Amino acid sequence: MLHGEKLGKTAGIVARLDREDAQKLALEVFNHLRSAGFNVLFEQGLAVLINRLDRAVPLENMDVNLIVIIGGDGTILRTCMRVPRPETPILAIGLGTKAFLTEISHRETLEAINLYLKGLYRVESYSKVASFIGGFRLPDALNEVFITTRHLSKILHTKIWKNGTEVVECWADGIIVASQVGSTAYSFSSGGPIIDPSLNALIVTPVCPANLIRPIIFPEDSQITIEILKPKRAMVVIDGDYQKEIGDGENKVIVRVSEHKVNFIRFKYDFYRRLRERLLFPMGGENEQKA
Repeated sequence: MLHGEKLGKTAGIVARLDREDAQKLALEVFNHLRSAGFNVLFEQGLAVLINRLDRAVPLENMDVNLIVIIGGDGTILRTCMRVPRPETPILAIGLGTKAFLTEISHRETLEAINLYLKGLYRVESYSKVASFIGGFRLPDALNEVFITTRHLSKILHTKIWKNGTEVVECWADGIIVASQVGSTAYSFSSGGPIIDPSLNALIVTPVCPANLIRPIIFPEDSQITIEILKPKRAMVVIDGDYQKEIGDGENKVIVRVSEHKVNFIRFKYDFYRRLRERLLFPMGGENEQKA
């Protein structure tokens, strides 16, 4: 047995709302978990589509022992941002070939659930990224915090600080502060390094910089401050979903490693194999990673 923790008996199901196959699979998972004695809930939007309002609950109220997510990386990110307990174990099931955070394909779903029920799994934990504007805490990010201008044609002029010490001044389209999980996402697309998942760090990656600056890796105990010099108003985007405007006298975004983690249930997890197959040398097929 790889994980001896006593199994809880409540589960929540989240799925892509634009895919009928995801909705069908959600019902299969529901029936399988119910037969194992679980109390199973559906995310509210999904419950409407499959006509199970008796089992509906908003993500923000989904206080369960297990969350099954059916979809791509975008579905996972949106779920992780909204559930009331960030550490709730997640079993992520991919529908396509490109979702990087998923391990289980839709064809392996019931087999994976059976392994979970037997306790034959590992839990891999990843730190999230906390960010603050003044005294306001934004939702924690699993992948990245992105600071940019509100207008695509404008350059963002910033100073980057570590623990109160100035690091560099930067002119760029935006600044990404990514976790080790996020190192394979937007940061990677912008020229940032890939971080081994065992290394907890923050990666600061400028997007299309106008001056000679490269991505910087900071240790996990760092507090990174992005001071916005121009323009007067900017935008903070969390995991490509949540947005918060910054201005009105506030010009600093403070970022650090969060005290909260995301826990993924893994069975045969091989980070570098998935890296080769899905990112560095991707296979053909549907482009599902953002869905």
